Amino acid sequence: MVMAVIILLLGALFFYTQRASLEKAELISPEIAPVKNFIDACISDVARQGITILGFNGGYISFPDEIKNNPRSYLQLGPISSIKNPYWWYDGIESVPSESFIARQIEDYITSNLDTCISDFSAFSQFDVRQRGSLGVKVTLNENDVAVDVNYPLELTNKLNRTTIMLEKFKETLPIRLKKAYEMAKDIYESEKKNFFLEFKTMDLIAMDKNIPTTGIETTCGEKVWRVDQVQQKLKRLLNVNLPYISIVSSEFDEKVYVPNPFGENTYKDSYYGKHYSWQITDKNYANLKVSFAYEENWPMQFYARPSNNGIMKSNAKKSQSFLDFFCLHIWHFTYDVVYPVRITITDNAPKSEPYQFNFAFEVSVDHNQPRRENFASTLFEQAVLGNQEEYCNDVVNDITIYTMENTTDQKDIAHVNLTFTCGMFTCNMGETDWLSYGAAAGLTKAFPYCVNGILRGSKEGFEDSQRFMRTEAPGTYTLYLKPVKQFQDYEIVKHDFDNPSIESKLKENEKASITIKSTQSDFETFGVYPVEKDFQIKLLNDDQEYEVAIYLSDEDSIIGGYKGTWKIAASTVSNSKKIIFHVLEKQGNDDETALFVSGLDSYSQKVPQPELIG
Repeated sequence: MVMAVIILLLGALFFYTQRASLEKAELISPEIAPVKNFIDACISDVARQGITILGFNGGYISFPDEIKNNPRSYLQLGPISSIKNPYWWYDGIESVPSESFIARQIEDYITSNLDTCISDFSAFSQFDVRQRGSLGVKVTLNENDVAVDVNYPLELTNKLNRTTIMLEKFKETLPIRLKKAYEMAKDIYESEKKNFFLEFKTMDLIAMDKNIPTTGIETTCGEKVWRVDQVQQKLKRLLNVNLPYISIVSSEFDEKVYVPNPFGENTYKDSYYGKHYSWQITDKNYANLKVSFAYEENWPMQFYARPSNNGIMKSNAKKSQSFLDFFCLHIWHFTYDVVYPVRITITDNAPKSEPYQFNFAFEVSVDHNQPRRENFASTLFEQAVLGNQEEYCNDVVNDITIYTMENTTDQKDIAHVNLTFTCGMFTCNMGETDWLSYGAAAGLTKAFPYCVNGILRGSKEGFEDSQRFMRTEAPGTYTLYLKPVKQFQDYEIVKHDFDNPSIESKLKENEKASITIKSTQSDFETFGVYPVEKDFQIKLLNDDQEYEVAIYLSDEDSIIGGYKGTWKIAASTVSNSKKIIFHVLEKQGNDDETALFVSGLDSYSQKVPQPELIG
């Protein structure tokens, strides 16, 4: 009897669950099942594309204006690469994308690209398909997958029998552990921000290398001399070689990988790296997640050694007195400022998930041999409600005086500079400066909304946009300096054959060049691409300058030419010119020949003329 009752109960439970699941299931007629499956496949494909792009670009698919318009705010992996890693921290600005921002990026990508995949249902000519409402997309990042819910109201009419069927709800679940990778990335970033792991490793590399001077003493009469550029290049090489040995505790890492070790087994675990490059960021288990750290020698680095003069570092000579006048003593003590980007790649290879890669980057900052990672402001990429922004901008607290001046030796006043003030997600238009005190100064005095770490920005035609941090919790006075510049929309690239530089030619249709111009006297830099695009006007400072020019010429496959060199120009030449002609060398060959050419570009570039300013 007991067994019979159990069997009856199990049977009843089985039929109840089957009925419940059938009631929840969406009944799709066989004739429109192919359409439903097609839409599901498109949603899955487009979502997967968006998630992949987002992983390559550090949590971004499309970049906010604060990043898109500032090449210093992201790491570009090559001169013409479409992959950009916006820095999660740089120059005191924190730009970490939130989980809601990431989900919204994927939603926007699906909304913008789904129609392209569906292609107006051209594959289903037997139906008239009409959209009966707006497309709505909701993305949820779960622990082990990404759920995509799409509201897509469609009316399908069979052209043969004129029957009409409605489709609306679609749901796809992608087995991609985006959330796991993103959360680990945040854990690494937060640990770095708190413990300065990478800054200390940078200083270890400097202190332990005999070719990078720090503090020393030598009883010799021969002067000790180092070149700053060579010291910088050595540090770049050290970072490139050593950073990949960093391992995150509780993540996937092969501790048996070969590492030369004169004091034990030749494995990572028994080496110096196994003891000093193992980084515990939290107590979490990061199973199936593998992390790698990278710095490439061609990536940017801000490097300053003190004391130094004209790129040379020297020891101080101390000569003894009296009967020891033959005895010479050289001592030295150098400190360094170093800022460079590091890119972290998190790879997920969980058995039941799709392989996934998440890259992100931030700057490592050393000041006077000490970690320096202060946050002056946070860039929040959440969509603000217009009414809230208006309310914030109108809720003013204190009068602030802003003066606007040229960033030149003359420091002339500049009127009619447009000013904006940004605090978090809100940006307020503060108006335009004017002449004050009968033309004695240029500026404005205005009540600003409350902000502890706000960003004041100024723009005026003929000047480079400028910005600075400011506080408004108390009345104050600030000066905003703008550099006078001249914009060149008209510029071109002329090719010279490597073997016969006197032969000139124009670029082919499939060739493109990227141009970077950096001042050797300040932090000014400008960028251009050729063929010229509207948003890439080249700007030059309107004063006497020396620039470092780097041009890379590429076709659809690889780099085929370029130019590197210094360029000295006078302010009068800039003012009287309307066009720039850049000269590059073209070198065709295999990968090894191309690498050799690029590494010697500084020397090879002497075969062609410097950039020319044409009146």
